[in-house]
Amino acid sequence: MKANKHLLQILTVIIIIANLAIMIHYGTGVNRWLRFANICIFFSLFLTPYYYNKKGLLVMTFFLICDGLLIYYESDLVNALVFIIRGASFLLLARMVVDRVRKLKTNLFQKLIFTLAIALNVFLLYSLIEMVPSAPYYSIFDLLFYLYGVAVIICVTIAVSYSNRYADKTSLFFLGAILGLVFSDLTYFIGFYLKFYEFYLADMVFDIIGISLVIQFLLLEKSKEQISDPELMD
Repeated sequence: MKANKHLLQILTVIIIIANLAIMIHYGTGVNRWLRFANICIFFSLFLTPYYYNKKGLLVMTFFLICDGLLIYYESDLVNALVFIIRGASFLLLARMVVDRVRKLKTNLFQKLIFTLAIALNVFLLYSLIEMVPSAPYYSIFDLLFYLYGVAVIICVTIAVSYSNRYADKTSLFFLGAILGLVFSDLTYFIGFYLKFYEFYLADMVFDIIGISLVIQFLLLEKSKEQISDPELMD
């Protein structure tokens, strides 16, 4: 097991460098194929005995499907599926730690702050969708965008609460993973809808880091399960 200890970190750095080099040389138009290649590599690593965690299988599968569909993002049907699957991925991640967040005791002031934070995020979501050109897209695009946005807001809120409460490696990796994935989506939307193609470079880095941190979080979760139940250990 020790031989695999730093494999994920090394692989992440190599993938980031390779992706940036390829995109700088061939242009940002190859970003979707690179994203799919990246998730295939990470998914294969996740399936190895050292990293595999059955609780994260559906999440990783959703990431794999989503990045595969992203190649055909211009299709209305595929576009809708990407929003649905991506939003579901965030909710599945949030579900993994929501029980721990429920145990938190909060006062009225903290509840007010969270309410204001959610309201601000909803406003920012509304502002973002107003910037998206609506003409080329299907009638329920706005609805799916809002549903996706709500899923992201719920996941980020839970991740921040989880990190503030426990402040351990697992919670920090979880928060980092969620923020990486959120910033990846945000920069991708800016690149695709607003035509600022340079943002695809940032999207690629955030996506790779986000997926890597998800796997690291799942690995830590698996380690905790093995400690609590010795029969699960190799």
